[in-house]
Amino acid sequence: MDQIVDEVWARLNAGANAGNERSPFTMLQVATIALDGAPAVRTVVLRRVSRERRSVMFHTDVRSTKVSELRRDPRVSLVGCDLDGGIQIRLHGVARIVETPSDTRAVWDSSRPRTLIVYRTPLAPATPVASPAEAHATTLAEDPDSSAGFENFCLIDVTVSSIDYLDLNPAGHRRASLVFEEGEWRGTWVAP
Repeated sequence: MDQIVDEVWARLNAGANAGNERSPFTMLQVATIALDGAPAVRTVVLRRVSRERRSVMFHTDVRSTKVSELRRDPRVSLVGCDLDGGIQIRLHGVARIVETPSDTRAVWDSSRPRTLIVYRTPLAPATPVASPAEAHATTLAEDPDSSAGFENFCLIDVTVSSIDYLDLNPAGHRRASLVFEEGEWRGTWVAP
């Protein structure tokens, strides 16, 4: 099981640090419990990973529905899939919304300006509009280090408590269920 734990965190780390070449684990689907109790799933970009802290992180607009959902119920699941390699990784954990400027500024400052433009829009995500242009930021800052939109920026830091690993190897599928208990990952094989 140690090799699987190593592989999972290596793949997640590659996803968060993909640079110009995307990793299959750069974009993950995150599931929350919607305000009406239904499941809600959307795609997020994995930004940071810490195996030591069992943490995966993405950023989002603090005005988004997912933030409201996580404020009500912080349980979250994420899934990524390498279609070519036949590997699926599901993560389950508890999300923490990080919105204190002293905690978010370094991530904001290290992000590409084109990534941050979405936070400059005057409307909250999912606000109905008559045309797509209405939702765009009205002005773009000339300075790429601008803080325009920073007030809408937050981090979602997920502490992972369990992992489901699936390898669809043609020679034989393998699936492992891993849980973090008593300071270590413990796993068992389960039927795929």
